[in-house]
Amino acid sequence: MKQFKKYLDQFKNKKIAVIGDLILDKYIFGDVERISPEAPIPIVNVKKETFAPGGAANVAANVSTLSGKAYLLGIVGSDSAREILLDTAHSYLINTSGIITDESKATIQKIRVIGQHQQLLRIDYEKTDYIDNEKNSLLFKNLKNLTDISAIVISDYAKGTISQNLVEQIKQYAKQNNILLIIDPKPLHKSFYEGAFLITPNKKEAQEMSGIFIESKEDFIEAGQKLVREMNANIVLTAGERGMFVFEKGKEYIHISTVAKDVFDVSGAGDTVVASLALALSTGATLSEAAIIANHAAGIKVGKTGTSPVYLTELNGFYLKGKLE
Repeated sequence: MKQFKKYLDQFKNKKIAVIGDLILDKYIFGDVERISPEAPIPIVNVKKETFAPGGAANVAANVSTLSGKAYLLGIVGSDSAREILLDTAHSYLINTSGIITDESKATIQKIRVIGQHQQLLRIDYEKTDYIDNEKNSLLFKNLKNLTDISAIVISDYAKGTISQNLVEQIKQYAKQNNILLIIDPKPLHKSFYEGAFLITPNKKEAQEMSGIFIESKEDFIEAGQKLVREMNANIVLTAGERGMFVFEKGKEYIHISTVAKDVFDVSGAGDTVVASLALALSTGATLSEAAIIANHAAGIKVGKTGTSPVYLTELNGFYLKGKLE
């Protein structure tokens, strides 16, 4: 459809602020040919190591690779992981001027060991205490210093950056300045999110937030409709192989089937979805149109290994092949 091409063309230079938990993803790739004589575990002969922006930083990376302008806000520690994370962010042309260094925290790291194309082990470095009021105020000040922002994305991984006070300030600021507020949630913070424009839970998060065990299509519908009522927000519920369910206040729900053919890795798919939604909505797309675009972006993402972002050229490829419709 022509309108999708119009929206994709307008992604360029849309300014999206992403605030949340910043994570450095490290991947260790190797071969496994034998079991350790010391314990019943595989021995990985390391071949290469790579780094990628994770958490809120991966949302920002997707905004950038989809040709938007990403402004990243969050907390890092004073350590070597900070330098690597900032370098990876800069490689994606992400503006990192809103990032704060907290001497009392370590930069969050997730280290994944991959052998024979399978994840064998994950090691996490994190300290999830909430940031103090001073850092909270500084983050919000950095957000307010940004100009011509089309949307704000709160990427909440419940690692200590997103507090109730910070979310309340952002909600009020977004409302006063007519800025779209989109939240990728964690159930722990459900009470923080009421009144946001859009909340994007996955199946597990929707189950915990609604209290409804989700198994059938009817369960997805019941959970989504309940969350719209309770949260006073639009809901895009990502449902894995079932695609997406879109619940817009005052309208009938919409179900969008998945377009993914080969699923290699779902990690980071939610980040791709929220970045795509923010950009599409910023161009004037309706929520259902934005969800269709985001669904296609997610289909591209899950065909990649790791938290790899999706590029605008890939989405345009879907359009040119007649698949984005």
